[in-house]
Amino acid sequence: MKLFTFFSILIASLGTATACPDCALQGTGGQIEPLTLASKSAFSASTLFMIGVVFAVVGFMFWMMVRTCREIVRDRDNSSPIGA
Repeated sequence: MKLFTFFSILIASLGTATACPDCALQGTGGQIEPLTLASKSAFSASTLFMIGVVFAVVGFMFWMMVRTCREIVRDRDNSSPIGA
């Protein structure tokens, strides 16, 4: 019920949604400053750092999973009966 209420409010609010000012200017052929376009297309150092942190965390998690799975397989092979 809550989800239905959320989506109904969301759909009702979409009718009043408007484009950002720069997007609206592009559609009407208005002049946009070149520095604004350059700053929007470039990544700042902090954004690149945050992306790097995310990839580092995901990479560390993946490395830990691979290491743990290898240890489990190694322990399973060592604990198997000799005559089997």
